[in-house]
Amino acid sequence: MSLSFADAAKAKELRDYFNRYGRIYIVVDATGDDVVLPDNLKGDPALRLVLSLRMPQQIHIRDDRLDSDFSFSGQIYACRIPMHTIWAAYQPEGELEQGIIWDDSVPEIIKSMVQAVRSNQPDDDSDQPSGDQEAEPAAAPSPMTVIEGGGGAVTGEEPAPAPDAPGERKVSHLRVVK
Repeated sequence: MSLSFADAAKAKELRDYFNRYGRIYIVVDATGDDVVLPDNLKGDPALRLVLSLRMPQQIHIRDDRLDSDFSFSGQIYACRIPMHTIWAAYQPEGELEQGIIWDDSVPEIIKSMVQAVRSNQPDDDSDQPSGDQEAEPAAAPSPMTVIEGGGGAVTGEEPAPAPDAPGERKVSHLRVVK
């Protein structure tokens, strides 16, 4: 695979973001054959990996990929994550507006899930639950930064997956790997 300008720009943004905050999550589309991870983590379009400056191993954020020897359940595994498969980065304990989403790298399945959730949300707030029904929390719009076209325009929309039903937390396809 040849080096692209978009990947190099993303790598620079990721390096800057990582160096600024020291501990971040990256969200990876681990469905492609070019992602080198343990087999049990492959196939996840929203795999979260933690990067920390305090990790004992080197983390190499190159212009075309991220390389490191990550530990999974106590086992070291040499990972190679192509830059085009990284679609978001954020601080685990920070505010969402500190995050970055590279819109052109978000997997289609994630975009479809977000669109389906958005289309099922009511357009107005007139549907208030009656006193004998349990109130469901309203989904607040996220101020996360979206970068379209590999570093181009910035918008305030977040194409991240949402739970299947309001008030229900879905965690099966997202994993925190330290």
